Amino acid sequence: MDEINEEIVAAIEAAIFAAFGNSASKFRIKTIKRVSSGMPEWRKAGLYSQMK
Repeated sequence: MDEINEEIVAAIEAAIFAAFGNSASKFRIKTIKRVSSGMPEWRKAGLYSQMK
């Protein structure tokens, strides 16, 4: 999955605005890319299931 969906970008943008309020207008998203966390897949699955 190389392409990041528009809904994901919108959710990230909304989270920034929710966290920083009015000062978030100074932020600009230039790029979004996946990074390797080094976390085992079983642990990721456990964390994601708790977030639902």
